[in-house]
Formats: sequence, structure tokens, C-alpha cells
Amino acid sequence: MGNPTKSKMATTDSTKIAESLVETKSHQHIQHMFDEVAPTYDLLNHVLSMGTDFYWRWRARQKAKSLLNHIEPKVLDVATGTGDLALEMTKLRGASVTGLDLSPEMLVIAKKKCPDLEFRQGKAESLPFDDQTFNLVTAGFGVRNFENLSKGMQEFYRVLKPGGAAIILEPMVPRQAIIKSLYMFYFKSVLPKLAKLFTKSSFAYDYLPRSVEAFPQCERFLPYLTQAGFNKAEFYPMTFETAIMYVAVK
Repeated sequence: MGNPTKSKMATTDSTKIAESLVETKSHQHIQHMFDEVAPTYDLLNHVLSMGTDFYWRWRARQKAKSLLNHIEPKVLDVATGTGDLALEMTKLRGASVTGLDLSPEMLVIAKKKCPDLEFRQGKAESLPFDDQTFNLVTAGFGVRNFENLSKGMQEFYRVLKPGGAAIILEPMVPRQAIIKSLYMFYFKSVLPKLAKLFTKSSFAYDYLPRSVEAFPQCERFLPYLTQAGFNKAEFYPMTFETAIMYVAVK
């Protein structure tokens, strides 16, 4: 039988590391974490969200379609991960899509999944693109991992053309008390244990709920967008407030 004391110590260490990373958001450590979970990332996303992640990306595409008003968009998907949101945006008529991510291992999977798209490794806080290059910047469940959130939003604004839009998806902590208590129990107690069935890097799923709790949500996130220069910023809670979509227009 395993040593329960040793197991408890490992859990404590994982929790401490996760809490530290929530504070620092170190590029190096965020990259390492996502490199580790890359092989099972898609499977865990679909299983742990019970498939609702497909719906959230569809909602983002529908919002993009209404905002772009028949413009054939040039899209940048930041924190693209394995490319699921980038792939969703290719369904916009005439879209040209580029994905960018910090993790090279995530990009390996993205390139296999979407061989016709351009993917580049880089940091959200220093996007390797000229001013006013894109009509649309998207980010699916990665903005809360930015080391410098304000700088990231400034970069989103910089690379957008006038009239362009940013669409950001993030997990959300429900505001209704009963739903919130159930959600946080699942997030903190059930989800990490489920994750251990699929990946050796369970630390990432200790970090996940803590990063979601620490991220400024709803009205508290909008100032990051308006202070970056966006003239209109809104949010749309989804699926019993377990996810949220932010939309900002330049």
C-alpha cells in the first residue's frame, strides 16, 4: 500500500505550487505546465466541461459573425492552445486565422489538428505583429494565465484595426450562492481527482480553480479593456454562469 503521509505531503506541495503560480503567472512556469498537460488537454477539456466547451466556442463564433458584419476577417487567436477556438473561427466566411501560444507542445497538437493554419509561439504581452493587423482577436480560456493582464489587453488593442473586436472566453465562478457552492465543490474536490485518471500532471488542475477564483470577473474585468483603449466592453455569462464571454470593440 502507498504511504498516506507521503501522498498528503505531495498534495500539500502541489497546492502550494499552484497558489504560488496564481500569484506570479511566470511565463516559464505557465509554459511548463501546459507543455506537461498537452497530450491529454483536449480530452480533459471535453470530459471535465461535460462537452459545454463546444457550445462556448460556437457562441464566440456567432458573436464574431454579428460583429464583423460580413467582413472577411483576419483573426488572431491568442493563447490558442491546441487550436480549438482558432479552428472554430475558420468557419467564419473568408476568415484567415493565425494562432499564438506560449507552449510549444500545445502548438504541436494544434498544427496536427489544423495543418492549414499559421501557428506561432509567443507571449501575449509582446505580440509579434504590426499595429492594426487584425479585425478580430480571440482568446479561449487563457487570458487569466497572462503574466501581465493590462499589457496583454493593450497588445490586443494595438494589433486590432479600428472597428475590430476582441472576444475572450473564460471560466466563471457563478454568483448565485447554491450554484456557486456546487460548482466550487466540483472544481476543487472532484475535478482534480478526475484529472489524475487522465494525466500525471494533476498540479495543473489544482492551479485551475485557484486561477479562476483569482481572476477579476464580470464588471471587475471590463476596466482592463477600457483602460487599454477599447471604447465598448461587455460581458455575457453562459451555462448557469460557469463560463463568460467578454466582448470589446476598438
